[in-house]
Order: sequence, then structure tokens, then C-alpha cells
Amino acid sequence: MVGSALSPTADLPPPPSHFDPSFIKSAKLPPLPIVLHLSTSDQSNTSYNVDAIPSERTPTRRPDMKRKLVVVGDGGCGKTCLLIVYAENRFPEAYVPTVFENYVTIVPFEGKSVELALWDTAGQEEYDRLRPLSYPESDVILIVFSIDFPVSLANVQDKWYPEVAHFCENTPLLLVATKTDLREDEQTRRMLSAQGQTPVTPEQGGAVAREIGARYMECSAKTSQGVQDVFNAALKESMKGRWGKKLRNKNRCVVL
Repeated sequence: MVGSALSPTADLPPPPSHFDPSFIKSAKLPPLPIVLHLSTSDQSNTSYNVDAIPSERTPTRRPDMKRKLVVVGDGGCGKTCLLIVYAENRFPEAYVPTVFENYVTIVPFEGKSVELALWDTAGQEEYDRLRPLSYPESDVILIVFSIDFPVSLANVQDKWYPEVAHFCENTPLLLVATKTDLREDEQTRRMLSAQGQTPVTPEQGGAVAREIGARYMECSAKTSQGVQDVFNAALKESMKGRWGKKLRNKNRCVVL
């Protein structure tokens, strides 16, 4: 009897001999928590915030318009860092993914709300066959090069502008110089000097921009200088000739 009194199952009824489905309908059970199983990869840098998931109680306002921005350029020239600093307001000191996962944000423009989709691309040659999949429906293209890598500026004319002109004819372009904080960096200047090179000057970048019909801008993701200006200008460029539906469809990127 003593052993029976101390047993935690002494007062419980015996288990049912079969499963009764009516039990689920009659029982008042607390709601189950939502569990998100998120897969990660070497090319993902997106953080997920469960509190940010909209619920039925959170009214969502539809944006007045949508715009798609695609960033292209040589690998290692700072495309992904540029996007991370703009989207997350932080510079990735430790790990920089090859590609920043597509990001959508709502930004104001002349009293309207704009849903701005940011698309990163990989500049390495092995991605040449996949990259065109990012171009359809683009509203503005950022062609990026690094001032401490003069070859990346040469490739703007040799590779990136021809590719963009083929897939995104008549789409507004911005030529963006990154890593401007390294222009006066002594170590960078010594390294380039050993190769018979110097950091790219604003005049050199501007000359290429005029040749390809792009607006020229410079920035540093490391210091955040000029980053906001780049995306403000890109948003403004994306609006040129896009207010009417016919013009919008005419100028948007297509893949042939």
C-alpha cells in the first residue's frame, strides 16, 4: 500500500486499448507553437525574426509601387558588403557570403511607398550561365567596381556593360565605385604600385560612366560613406519613364 501511495500513476486511469479520435475534438488543448525549420548555406546571410512575421492582427499596407534593383560586377569588388550595409546597417567584419540573399524593403519616394527588391549576383565566371536569371523585370542596374582593383573597372566595358545591355536594354544604369576608403590607404597604394598600378581615380570612373551612359557614384561600405546616396539615386533612376504602364513594360528587362 505504501508503494502504491507513492506511485505517480496510482490515481491515473489505465491507457485506452484503442485510439479514440473524438478525444481531439472534445479536449481543450493549448495551441501548438509554430516551429520554423530554416536551412542555411554558404551563400545565405538572411536573419529571420519570428516577431516580424505578420499576423492577422497586423494590418499591412500595400506599397504604391514596386522596383527591382540588380547589382553586378567582378567577384570581390564589394557588391555583397554594399547591400548588407544598406539593408542591415552593419558592415560584415568576419564572414561575407558570396551572394547576399534577395532582400525586400519598403522605402519612401516623393510621398509614395516603394517596395524595393535588392538582387545580388555572383561575378565569378562559373556563374555566367546562371546570372541572366536575375535580370528579368529589373528596373535599375548597379554595375560595381572596386577602386583598389583597376581590372574590375576595365571589365565594366569588356564584360558587364555588354551583358547588361544585352539582357536589360534601356534599363537605367549606375556605375558605382566601392572601397573609396582605400584610395589613400598606404598599404593599398604600395601593393598596386608594385604591379605598376594606382587606385582608380574619380575621373577614370566618370569617363567610363559617360561611355556606357550611366550615372557615376562612389561609396565605401566599410565607413558607410555614400552608401545611402547610391541607393537613393538608384531609386530615382528606376522611376525614369516608369510611371506609365506602357513605358514600364517597354523598358523592363527581358531574357531572350
